[in-house]
Formats: sequence, structure tokens, C-alpha cells
Amino acid sequence: MEAFIPQTLSFLTLLVISCFTYIFSKKINFPYTVLLVLVGLLLVQIAEIPLFSFIDDFELTPDILFLVFLPVLLFESAYNINYRHLIQNWKTIGSLAIFGFLISAFLIAGGLFFIFPLLGLQIPFLVCLLFGALISATDPVAVLSIFKSLGAPRRLTIIFEGESLFNDGTAVALFMVVLGIIKHGGDFTGLTLLEGFWEFLSMVIGGGLFGIFMGVLFSKMVGSIKNNEEVEIVLTMLLAHITFITSEIITELVPFISISGVISTVIASLVIGNYGRYKITPKVEAHMEKFWEFFAFVSNSIVFILLGLTLSRLEVSISKFTLPIIITILVVMLARVISVFLPVGIINKFKLEEKIPLSRTQLLAWGSLRGALAMMMVFMIPDGPKIEAFTSSVGWTSEYSIREFLMVLTISCIMFTLFIKATTTSLLMKKMGVSKLQQLEEFEYEEGKILSSLKILKKLQDSHKKAYLTEIEYDELKDKYTMKLNGAIENMKELLKGNKDKAEGIIKKAISLHALGIEKQYLKELFYYNEIDERNFKYIFRRILKQIERIESGKPQFKDKNDQTLDDYDIFTRVVMQVFQSQSTKLDSYIRNRTRVVITRKVIKELQELQSIDFGFHSDIFNETIELYAYLNKKADEKRLKIFLTHKATINAIESRLINKSLLKLEEKTIKDLYNKEIITPKLYIRFKDEIEEEMYSDVKRFL
Repeated sequence: MEAFIPQTLSFLTLLVISCFTYIFSKKINFPYTVLLVLVGLLLVQIAEIPLFSFIDDFELTPDILFLVFLPVLLFESAYNINYRHLIQNWKTIGSLAIFGFLISAFLIAGGLFFIFPLLGLQIPFLVCLLFGALISATDPVAVLSIFKSLGAPRRLTIIFEGESLFNDGTAVALFMVVLGIIKHGGDFTGLTLLEGFWEFLSMVIGGGLFGIFMGVLFSKMVGSIKNNEEVEIVLTMLLAHITFITSEIITELVPFISISGVISTVIASLVIGNYGRYKITPKVEAHMEKFWEFFAFVSNSIVFILLGLTLSRLEVSISKFTLPIIITILVVMLARVISVFLPVGIINKFKLEEKIPLSRTQLLAWGSLRGALAMMMVFMIPDGPKIEAFTSSVGWTSEYSIREFLMVLTISCIMFTLFIKATTTSLLMKKMGVSKLQQLEEFEYEEGKILSSLKILKKLQDSHKKAYLTEIEYDELKDKYTMKLNGAIENMKELLKGNKDKAEGIIKKAISLHALGIEKQYLKELFYYNEIDERNFKYIFRRILKQIERIESGKPQFKDKNDQTLDDYDIFTRVVMQVFQSQSTKLDSYIRNRTRVVITRKVIKELQELQSIDFGFHSDIFNETIELYAYLNKKADEKRLKIFLTHKATINAIESRLINKSLLKLEEKTIKDLYNKEIITPKLYIRFKDEIEEEMYSDVKRFL
């Protein structure tokens, strides 16, 4: 109890300091995680003052890192990754995360093994390989925050984050294998190597299979619970930690089977983030994302500030290893460059995937930071009899233990990547033009300014009529936003000057993407109010996403269902859609076509409203997209009517329930308005809300 109070106070104080550090980092435009490490270094000096001695009572231990924070960070990253983007880039991500990692680990090991003797350091190859495994694990947190702030291309972000997630799993797997060999005396026999290879393979494949099992299991559990925010969020939190801990328990207790907790947690999180995402009650999904953003923020804040505290408390004198540290940093950097350029070069050479430009390859090589996971693995190196037996057998003569020696090298590499690489990544991005707006984005930027200015001018006019603004205030604000509107229109005209065909192509592309965005918005709204079930929602949603991908890659939008075959999808989506089509009923077909009628009608209405606005180009250019959606609306309505005529009794029952759900929207809004005006009490509001939601989330096809 005596230790608990100062540790709790330390944790809360560090969290408060992290919050203010975050605010300050935004003001000075400096990477938040890097600043946290710097603050952590400074806090050690403050902790020397008796009044603030409690600050460093909460320590970064392997158990806290490994079992508390790491599952959270892995889940939050993997949950928000679209598996379609991973599959589109799986060759690049896989080659970097597995082959690139192995190249890096062995290059570092080999390089240091041959260079260190020239500096008077006799370091065994296994120790060098142990370091190569742990230091090749990348930490994308700081770089991804920079990518997001500068609007880095989506593909670059996906490759970077995907590589990091799977790279972490292979890093821990190789590290544990090498550490196991060291614990057994470091004997390189055929049997030892075979056991090590099997353990590595078991960790990777076993981790993947166990992750899929846990992801599907928890997705089913979440799907069985409707409209219970607390339970659904808790289940996802349990998934992250139970998957990780269970993997470690299986590895510890079951002979000949090793499961990587990192890989299993990543895969389980990917499964629930894609397969299970729409099993989560739509109203809960927004809260779910906010919760995990908050949870990841807290975890990252504590980990990086404690990292700074840990670095400054190191008892080994870094000054004694100045030259080895410099050599190590150079070798690690060179290994990263080779481990990125070699796999990417092969992929580009043989056109295995979309080409990765040189500038983005350079960013992948430079933006490889090292962080918490590398530190965690160093902490896992024991100082017991088994390690002493190994050091004796190889003639270890250093005054420092293997753990202390590798701690110095690891900390030096972490500090270099955080304070040099992380702080210069944004400059590199700007210099290479990676963050520069594309022509389509410039068009959408000016379009956004025009639409927002028009809405503001309309709002100003309404406020003036209601006498909320004086004549002088109204004129000033009207002139300001009229000038902004006219400026955006002129910019739009300037942007579209020159090649007429190219300009029209950009406009049509933007209009098509806008139309598909409207489709997505209203489809999600129908799903939110349960006017379409999960299976049919996913079916239509996949097709919309495929349309967006086609247009972004310069291909035309589908004009008919027959234009689109299963060959247009990745292998996993093809399997899912084939199963869906085999199980699809006339009721499913009716609901899908009814949904298409609703959302295409919404698209036509909104495009016609946009057509009436002066964007600086001829409004007739909207006609092609409007005509396409009118055709799609007509075809869907014909199919809907055909099914209705052959199944009148059943469809009438469905329509009655769907109309009732539409009325429930109005009822929900009315009750909420009454509650906000305090016309009904909280008790009555909860009762009304429960009754509405129970009816809203009932299956429209049930009992038919």
C-alpha cells in the first residue's frame, strides 16, 4: 500500500505533464513523442528535489510494457487498417516486414561482428544477432503523426504502418529464438538450428492462425450484443489483452508450440476491425474509435515519457562507448537502406505491384524509428546463471554484462532516430514534394472553399433577416466571404486553364468521387437506423469502395452490375461474395435494390444542387454523372418492382417494417429535442430511448 500511493501519484502526474507536452508540441509544430522523451529526460533532474521525488516512482518494466501498453498500441493501429489496402500492397509490406527485416538483422549482426574486433571489442555473433533482431523492429508512432499532419499519400502510410506491425512480430520471434539459443549455451548444432527454425515458424504461423481464431470469436461475441456501448468496447479491450496473454501462456506451457503474442494480437485486431467492425452497433462505432484513440494516446504518452526517464537513469557510462555507438548507428542506417531498397527494387523491377517512386522509398528508409519495443526486448535479456554460462563459454571479458552493453547500443540508436530522424522527416517530405497537393486535390480544395463560403453567406443572410447582426457587421462579413468565394472561383478557373480534355477529366473524376461519397454517407445512415442488415450493407459497401478505387486509379465508373465481375476483387473478397451470392435470397435482393434506389436518388438530388452553383466551369459537365445515376436508379427500381410483384405479401411486410424504422428516426429526434429542452425527465428519456432502440435494431427479415 505504501508503494502503491506514490506510484499512482507518479502515473497521474506523468499523464498531466504529457497532456501539457502535447499542447506545447502542437504550438511549436514538433513531434509529440520526441518531445515526451525529452521531457522524460528532464524530469529525472526534477525528481532529485525532495518535494517531487515521487515523479519517477512509476517505472517502465518489461511486464508493464509487454502486457499492458503493447497490446493497446498494436490493437489501435491494426483495428483502423483496411485489409483491402493491406492486400493491395501485401507483396511490398510482406517483403519489407519479413525479408527486409531478416536482411537488416543479419546485416547488422555481420557488420558489427566484423567491425567490433577492429575497435578492440570481441562480441560473439549471437549477441550481435540478438541486437540486430531487436534494433530492426521499427516504431512508426512519431513518423505516422508527421505523415497525418502533412497529408502523406495513403499508400505510403499503409506500407509504413503495415510493415511496422508485422515487422514487430517477426522481430520478437527472431529475438526469442536467438535468446533461447544463448540460454542453451550458444551451441550451433544442426538440432539447435532446426529447433530455432521451427520455433520461428511456429511463432509466425501459429500467431497468425490463433489471431484469426480470436478475432472471429470476439467478432461473433460482439455481434450477439446489440446497442450496449460499454460491453462492446470492453470486449475489444479484452480481445487485445487476452489474445496477447493467452499466446504467451500457450508458448510457455505447451511443448513444441510457440505463438507470437504480437502477431496474434495484430491479426485478431485486423479481423475485428474489418470483419467485426459492422457487427458493432453503428451508434457505438463512433464511441469505439474515440475510446481507442484516447487509450492509445494515454499508452503512447506514458511509454515515451517513461522511456525518457529510463534513458536518463542508465548506470552504464555511454561516453566509454562513443566510437562503437557511432559505428553501430552507421551500420544500422546502412542496413535499413539496403533492407528497403533491395525488396522495393525487386518489386519495381518485376512490376509485382504498383511502382513505388524513389522519393517514397527514401522516406521508408529514413523514417524508420526505433522505440519502446526495442527497449522492451533489451529488458527481457536476463542476468542469470544461463547467461553467465554463455559469457564464460565465449570468453566475454567486458566489465559490463550483455544486457548492459546492448542497452547502451539500443538507447543510442533510439535517441538518434528520435532526435535526428523524426525531427527531419517533415523537412524531407516537403523537399521531395511528397506532401504537395495533386491537381485533383487542388480542385477539391477550391471546391470546398466555394461550398463553405456559399453556406456561410446563406447563414449570414438568415442571421441578418432575424436581426442577429447589425448592418455594419453584416456588410463586413458579407464582403469578407464574398471575396473569399470569388477568389476560389478565380483559382478554379486558373487551375482548369490549358488542356481542356485534361481539365474535364479532373472535374469528372472529382464529381464521380463526390457522388460515391454521397452514396457511402447515405448507405451508412440506412445501416445506422437498421434499414439494411449487415450482410447486404457489406455487399453494397464493398462495391462502392471498389468504384472509388477504380476512379482513383483512372478507370471509369461501372455503369451496370454486368460490368463488374468477381475478378475485380481481391481473393478474400471474392470468396466472401461468392458465399454471399450462394446464400442470397429474393428478400436480400429486394433490400439491396431498395437501398440502391434510395441512395442513388439522394446522389441525383445533391448533384443537381451542386450543378446550380457557379464553380467557374460549365455546369453541363455534371450531366454525365447525373444521367448515370438516373440510369442506375431506374434499373434498381425495376428490379425492386419485379421482386415485389412476385412476393407481394412478404415484401409488404418488409416495407411496413422499413417505413416504421424511418418513422423511428423522427421519433428519436423528437424525444431527444424534448429532453434537451427539459420537457421530459432523464428517466423518461432513457425509457423512450430503450423502447425506440429495441424496435429499431430488430431484424426486418425476422419471422418472415
